[in-house]
Amino acid sequence: MPTNNHFPGQKEGEQIKYLVRKHWIIYVRILLFLIATFLVPLIGFFWLEFGFDFTANTKKVITLLFLIYLEILTLITFIRWLEEELDLIIVTNERVISIDQVTFMHRTISETELVQIQDVKHIAKGVMSNVLGFGSLQIQTAADKIAFIIHDIPEPYKMARKIMDVRDECKEKLMARHGGHHQPIGKTV
Repeated sequence: MPTNNHFPGQKEGEQIKYLVRKHWIIYVRILLFLIATFLVPLIGFFWLEFGFDFTANTKKVITLLFLIYLEILTLITFIRWLEEELDLIIVTNERVISIDQVTFMHRTISETELVQIQDVKHIAKGVMSNVLGFGSLQIQTAADKIAFIIHDIPEPYKMARKIMDVRDECKEKLMARHGGHHQPIGKTV
């Protein structure tokens, strides 16, 4: 899925190889949340509105409270969607950039050079993950902890393999440039 798009902080000559986005299952989860949190209050609203003989002012207050609830529910649903939609891993010919939308106003952006990647691991847990082909992707660098993780991506095994292939290609170019000796990025021979 190579693309010619650009992103902020892109280096000169750096090309995007892959954009790792979330699987469509996240939309189903958000929709189920919306339905579950909307149906029960809707039934309660109609029960109060039509099941009891309230005064006109009481019915207006009930309607107003229900509309306020719907506004808050819409805002919460939008924030949940935004937090999932903005999670992204960008794989270029030089590095991997992870954009993690932690909460509504909290985003973490991390990056590592391709040659620093030690391992890329895919995880598919459960029947639904295996049947629908989604799971998690973990990218490990030389550091002790996992550098990047993104959940609920389509075909995590294939993406792990693609990232390792891009990493291997980058290492080969680096070794060819330095006469077959691996040099750390930023060092000259």
